[in-house]
Amino acid sequence: VSGAGGLSVRSIDNTSPGTPDRWYLLSYVATTYFTIYAHRNLINYIQPSLLLPIADGGLGLDEAQLSWVGPAWQLPYCFSQLFAGYLSDRFSRRRVILSSLLASSICLALIGLVGNLHELLIGRGLLGFAQACAVPAMAGAIADCFRPHTRSKAMAIYLFSYNAAVIVAGKYGGAIADLPARHIPGTPETWIVHGWRLSHFVFAAVGVGAWLVLLKVLREPPRTERREDRGLGTEGGTVWQTLGQIVRVPSFHLMYLTFACAGIVVRISRFWMPQHFHNVFHDSLGWNQEDVGSFSTLWIQIGSMTGLLSGGVLADRLVRRTIRGRVWVQLGGWILLTPCLVVIGTQESPMVLRVAMLLLGLGLGAYQANFWTASFDVIDPAARATTIGLFNLSSGLLVSTWFDPFLGWIETGAQQQGESILGTAIVSVSGVGVGCIVLLGLLMWWTLPRDYVGDGSEPETGST
Repeated sequence: VSGAGGLSVRSIDNTSPGTPDRWYLLSYVATTYFTIYAHRNLINYIQPSLLLPIADGGLGLDEAQLSWVGPAWQLPYCFSQLFAGYLSDRFSRRRVILSSLLASSICLALIGLVGNLHELLIGRGLLGFAQACAVPAMAGAIADCFRPHTRSKAMAIYLFSYNAAVIVAGKYGGAIADLPARHIPGTPETWIVHGWRLSHFVFAAVGVGAWLVLLKVLREPPRTERREDRGLGTEGGTVWQTLGQIVRVPSFHLMYLTFACAGIVVRISRFWMPQHFHNVFHDSLGWNQEDVGSFSTLWIQIGSMTGLLSGGVLADRLVRRTIRGRVWVQLGGWILLTPCLVVIGTQESPMVLRVAMLLLGLGLGAYQANFWTASFDVIDPAARATTIGLFNLSSGLLVSTWFDPFLGWIETGAQQQGESILGTAIVSVSGVGVGCIVLLGLLMWWTLPRDYVGDGSEPETGST
């Protein structure tokens, strides 16, 4: 049924696993997420190249300056989420996704041309704006195409793509960055492309290729769980009505705090762990950027992919019995990953670190597979994309505004003394894990029983 706003609204049987084309849709949005996540994370694994003097092909940055590349992307990304999420709740998600993917590819290519810190930060900011619309649109589409009892598994498979993207960006982005400078055939002799620039061009080209394919195959998914007599109805509300519907839910506030905690763990593992391992193993084992990129991503991502799938399947089974099923799995993930941060920050044995990173990824994956889907259990279906946008906005405000610059400032001072504080910083983040465990306990036993809406039906055997 097409509503007045041009939205396709369709009802499906509560016993059905989802729409007939749900797996096609999932593969398309996973491809998009893989591409844009590789784009945003590529810079994490070419940091040593950017620290090189300009005469050697780098940008001549120090650690404090380099620490701003995260906020330069994150803040525009997060602050535009409110508008981006609302767009996806009201208009064509296909158009939003395709536009975001193409813009991301163009911006990444432009970053490969920058010549100083200011240009790099501007490029990262534009990349953040370009990617802002995609994730809320994709999350809302998955929620509409998969029923609650299959949703965590679907989200886990979708999130596989970002784990794969981190591995690819870490290994191949670092490998390309390690290549010697090359002359571009048919151009003046002064036109030299250094490895880190080439890595941006290659990943941007992959993005354009993915966009061309999706332009042909991606279709607009229907909106399946909206009801005229509930919440914002089938057409949704104004931006203020939508925001009001969300912020009145107590569980939402606990959820965005846990998401901010996860953001700190992700920043420390994605951006600072590679630099920490480079400090530890560059001299002792002779590791280059490819070695560090592979080591710092492979084991965490293997664990994360395992945690995503097992956590998604387990939660989909538990949620048939209890509304707390998804939160139980999230809680277990945090209990597992928190002590691993202590091990990673204090040990220098590659074998011990591999095991710790594997378990860290396992716990983080179990949490991530169920975070968005748990929010769908308490939020009006017509406000889902806006909610995802608000989660990203809260992460930007609570984490990105200070975490990387603060840590970079401290690390620069330590480096001037011939030391590093990154190991201590990684250990300190375990305290964030303890805080998140407390928040999830409050969510499970205090707010969730009052806020649960699900799909309008109760779990099969009870609601506790």
